[in-house]
Amino acid sequence: MNRIYALFLIFCSLYSFGQNRYYTNPVKIPILLSGNFAELRSNHFHSGIDIKTQGVSGIPVHAAAEGNISRIAVSPTGYGNALYIDHPNGTTTVYGHLQSFRKDIAKFVKENQYLQKSFKVDLQV
Repeated sequence: MNRIYALFLIFCSLYSFGQNRYYTNPVKIPILLSGNFAELRSNHFHSGIDIKTQGVSGIPVHAAAEGNISRIAVSPTGYGNALYIDHPNGTTTVYGHLQSFRKDIAKFVKENQYLQKSFKVDLQV
């Protein structure tokens, strides 16, 4: 009987521990994917997930966890407008294909584009 009780306690502990999520959804709509991690593309493996936006542009994107912006990139190819956020647990999340940036970030990007005389910028923050 003690073994069953011990196994039950271990199971409950693992179950409750597994429910603690460090990350949250970056968009406040149901998560449906249009691209999966490690999906085989024509000449590479896809290195992220692509979330469908239900055909709506401009849905706000939030950080999946607390952290600091470490890099901002703008490119006519690849991720387009992208933000990189470093998290206290040592991971980095990348938010690409963004329609636009928050106003203060957009101002910072524009200033650097003019300084570098280039649309394409890769800014370490």
